[in-house]
Amino acid sequence: MTTIRGRYNSGEQTRIRLVEVAERLFARRGYDGVTLADIRKAAGQHNSSVVGYYFGNKEGLLLAVFSHRLPAVNAEREALAAEMLRTRDALSVRDLLWVIVRPFANTLGRHNHFVPFLDRLSDHDRFAECFRIAGPTAVTGLTATAGGGRTETALRRVLGHLPDDIAGQRLRLVYSGTVSALARSHRLGDSPSTAELAALVDAWEALLLAPVSAETEQARGEGSAR
Repeated sequence: MTTIRGRYNSGEQTRIRLVEVAERLFARRGYDGVTLADIRKAAGQHNSSVVGYYFGNKEGLLLAVFSHRLPAVNAEREALAAEMLRTRDALSVRDLLWVIVRPFANTLGRHNHFVPFLDRLSDHDRFAECFRIAGPTAVTGLTATAGGGRTETALRRVLGHLPDDIAGQRLRLVYSGTVSALARSHRLGDSPSTAELAALVDAWEALLLAPVSAETEQARGEGSAR
């Protein structure tokens, strides 16, 4: 069942249909590879001005994808963190990684293409701008939302032993790597098992907690001296 049946009036159904079709096409072909006419036709709309009526332009439609999906992802992040805090005083690095990974994994489904959408468009300049508009900008980009911003703040606090630039680099790898791995599963029609997700969390935990090598410290020192 799609997200629009039986829940909205006809105008809202049309708007959501356009958003979900745009998400799917952007995920498959990229932002520049899709026209508004492509989206309109795939959504079964014959009115050539329908996208402009609801969203203004293509970028407005891109922003609407974020507005459509991010609230549910953030709500799940908040709920998962709250559930964990019922049994412990503070969240560990591993806990916080589950707060990142699990909500993204739970979006995977036939009618939800948000993760492959993020993966396909993450380097596009319009994508970054829409993320900035959708919520407070965070260093990792993929956490530019209320729930994501709080997760990163907590992670940076527990990674206080790392220099800021290295912590930021590692966190970017966590977010981009998570999205890439889950998008690959989605494209293959697979749903990652709990064991596969746990292995992913294992890898990110090892990455975040790894000591800074002497080689990296030397290279950082040489770079700052230039």
